Amino acid sequence: MNVRLGILTLIVLALLSACAGGPPASPATDDVYLGVGRGASLGAAVNAAKMDAVRNAVIDLIGADAERAHAVRLEDVLYSTRNPNAFVFNETMETLRRDGSLADGDLRYEISIRVNVPAVRRTLDANGIGSGTPTAAVAAGSTGAAGSTGAAGETAGSTAVRPAGADTTIEPVDYPAVTDAQRRFISRYVDTMTYMVYFDDRSLGDLGDGLVDRFTMQSGVAQANSFLVGQGKLVVDAAQVERLKEDQRLVYEESGQGVTLLQWIARRLNADVYIEIDAQVSTRTSGQGHNAVAAVTLSMYETSTGQILGSIVRRSPETFSRTSDADAVRNALQSTVFQAMPDAVAMSRRQMELALTRGIRYELTIQRPADARTMSRFRTEMLAVTRGIDTISSAPEEIRYALFFIGGSDDLVDLLFRVSDRVPGLESMDLVLSRGRSITFDAGQ
Repeated sequence: MNVRLGILTLIVLALLSACAGGPPASPATDDVYLGVGRGASLGAAVNAAKMDAVRNAVIDLIGADAERAHAVRLEDVLYSTRNPNAFVFNETMETLRRDGSLADGDLRYEISIRVNVPAVRRTLDANGIGSGTPTAAVAAGSTGAAGSTGAAGETAGSTAVRPAGADTTIEPVDYPAVTDAQRRFISRYVDTMTYMVYFDDRSLGDLGDGLVDRFTMQSGVAQANSFLVGQGKLVVDAAQVERLKEDQRLVYEESGQGVTLLQWIARRLNADVYIEIDAQVSTRTSGQGHNAVAAVTLSMYETSTGQILGSIVRRSPETFSRTSDADAVRNALQSTVFQAMPDAVAMSRRQMELALTRGIRYELTIQRPADARTMSRFRTEMLAVTRGIDTISSAPEEIRYALFFIGGSDDLVDLLFRVSDRVPGLESMDLVLSRGRSITFDAGQ
């Protein structure tokens, strides 16, 4: 009897102690977010993914429109932090997918992680960032996409729109002020951009592994192109991409340009932005038919530099088909891609406007160049009248430059003629080829 009484007493004391101290804090599942990041190293890719998850939390706190409007300020005070772990619970991170190659300097990470929402909220409050839209940001052109919604308007189960991690997004740089004429050019440029949508063959696989086959992914590409055409956008036909991929693969492999196959194709087809679709799926069979859920990632890139413009992760509601699992998966993929495309276009436009303040990247090749002193004078002259010039490679028979210029290729060719006329030894430099963003001159030396 005394033993039983003693045990009962201990149980009561334990319960009272637990009530007094409160239960241990458990992770709030509402604070777990998806993140996608890309980087040249493992650390860079993971940190980018962490800040991508933080960006999703910001969107939930202030809404997608406000996040876009405050983008520049958020980049300064939050997204560009050197310590992402201050805003996440690192021990909760789960790796969902890893792609790319460390040897190639191109790693891509997808994670889920619990975000330290109170720390994020404190940072927003300290910098006066709320759900309101700052006038300056609106004047700068950071408006929301047609059809996009704030956090309250998101589809259940979907992840809100955001650019990719802090060390991969295009940041505003302190270049010389953009003139009114240049601003008009940038506005006209982003309004008439050509888009290319496709997928990486490495993302294909068996349905049993949670991946999709080529036919299903092609249906997603077709759905994205259908949206773009319906919006009056210029689109590269998927059939062109497939022909070039098969016919020119050997040329790509021998080019040694250090770019991905999709970027190389986008350059060859003169696309301004290319969008890469990736998807993971799950299926189940019920007595009535087949069900599927798709997690779709759209990653947008600027073609000439390969700079990531942003990424969107969306999860579909469960779709149903009486036919097959594959049919249910196609329904889930197509509907999710179509719903994500308005934000993909809006984000690409906004990020391209930021990128173009440095200028469009042109590749200039000068065959039979003059001596090193003359070419150094040429670089100095070009630097004074463009947004920048970098030497890609230099050899006695050929020099290649990356030129950053706000204007069309014809305007740049005219400028090159004027500059060469001012540099002794280059007066006879003549145009050999101008195609897209590649320009070739012969200095005749």
